[in-house]
Amino acid sequence: MVQVSKQTVQQWMLVDYLAQKHHFQDRINQFERKYGITYTELEQRIETTHKDVYEEWDDSISWGAAVDMLADVMTSIREIEAGSIEII
Repeated sequence: MVQVSKQTVQQWMLVDYLAQKHHFQDRINQFERKYGITYTELEQRIETTHKDVYEEWDDSISWGAAVDMLADVMTSIREIEAGSIEII
């Protein structure tokens, strides 16, 4: 039987979430370099521009998902760092 401590599981989870953080932050940085603006600024531009720019709209969906996922991952990282995990 393999025994694993709560601390070991916590460390594994933290490493996984830090990798996810890196992935989503890289994706956000790619879009910021491509457009030279933030996600919020792109959303405002899409809402106020009356012409349809498919690439911007498509990128805004992926960019928004990365922003949302990064926020979720950061919450999980803070919880893990605070020791707020329950092994069931």
